[in-house]
Amino acid sequence: PHPRLSRPQLAAMSSAMMTMPRAAPAAPVVRGARSASCRRAVSLKVRASGAASSKPSVGKRENMPQWSTDRPLPKDRKERIDLKEGQRLIVTVPATSANMGPGFDSFGFAVDLENELIVERGNFEVKIEGEGETTLPRDETNAIIKAVAAGYNAIYPDTPLPVKDLKFTSINRIPTARGLGSSSAALVSGLAAGMALAGQDLSKPQSKQLLLQLAADAEGHPDNVAPAIYGGFQVSINTGAQWVTQSIALPKGMQAVLFIPDFESLTAETRAALPKMIPVADAVFNISRAAMLINSFATGNMEALRYACQDVIHQPTRGAAFPMQELMDAALSKGAHGAFLSGAGPTVLALTGGHGSDVNADTMVTFLAVEVADAMMDAAKAKGLAGRSVISSPTPHGVRVTKKYAFTSSETGMWN
Repeated sequence: PHPRLSRPQLAAMSSAMMTMPRAAPAAPVVRGARSASCRRAVSLKVRASGAASSKPSVGKRENMPQWSTDRPLPKDRKERIDLKEGQRLIVTVPATSANMGPGFDSFGFAVDLENELIVERGNFEVKIEGEGETTLPRDETNAIIKAVAAGYNAIYPDTPLPVKDLKFTSINRIPTARGLGSSSAALVSGLAAGMALAGQDLSKPQSKQLLLQLAADAEGHPDNVAPAIYGGFQVSINTGAQWVTQSIALPKGMQAVLFIPDFESLTAETRAALPKMIPVADAVFNISRAAMLINSFATGNMEALRYACQDVIHQPTRGAAFPMQELMDAALSKGAHGAFLSGAGPTVLALTGGHGSDVNADTMVTFLAVEVADAMMDAAKAKGLAGRSVISSPTPHGVRVTKKYAFTSSETGMWN
């Protein structure tokens, strides 16, 4: 277990480190990969909306702070899952666009394209509708089923989830392996469902904090899972003890125009191709643009985004296999504020609107979004790249968990 230091000990350590002589760098480079201690500094198990288990967890503090919304978990449970017969547990998770150009592994925002996971009592079954319905497994090797079990075990480490007594339905609208956070949506929806089945209220801050720790630990980076949990535009870091995220304001009326190529791109493969070290000049390039990007969103100065969305660390490598730059240039030529590779790609995202106009009451906002979408489509066709354009909006909504009773309609006999 990771040792917990007192405040005086931490202060003394910090003072000693500040007075230590610093060696000059051997070469003007910056390590591209985080150390293992930063990625998984502590496997933090915080109390969600109740005490977890008598079994000690890694990094767990002896005296956890209490929340006013805490409720103790029952010690002797007759029901192993918090889901009644006839109830449906419905988990909704948005798509996410990570990096946003210069914010590699740190920036991300949610868009209004959502997946749903429905859990019911019954004999084990996995139904998949929409994206991945012909390729994703329908047994316990499914990533969502594994995540459900992990979320449940985060609350009850000593009690396995009775998966054989549950039915799962995945309604997938987020394209897989396209840079829109489909794997993160699966992870977050599964973890959230597992925690809810263990009696946790996912609307409470302590539950969301635990969900972020579990999801970011599993992914190794928070750029997709943070906005999938909290919604909006999130900037996330690892403090060395836990994952922390902050929300950045989204301008009213902003649109996210997506060009989604037909081919898939696996994050693990594109990440492996990235350089392990980068020149200091490249680090400065990205740091300055990341700061300008945040300021653009905070102040509503959208004109700066054409520069603030630029990147030299990951996009040149990930976009080398297809006409990424041509798509971005086409979007900017038609008035997009900025454009970038969404996550690991291959989706290219362009930002339009955001000057306070309402897309539901202002045809100019719609007109500009369509102009940009058409320009990106034309640029793709000119290069022989097949794909489709989708006009979406950033959403402030992250994961949402509800329980509803299913019922049959007297007219149709269908389940609702």
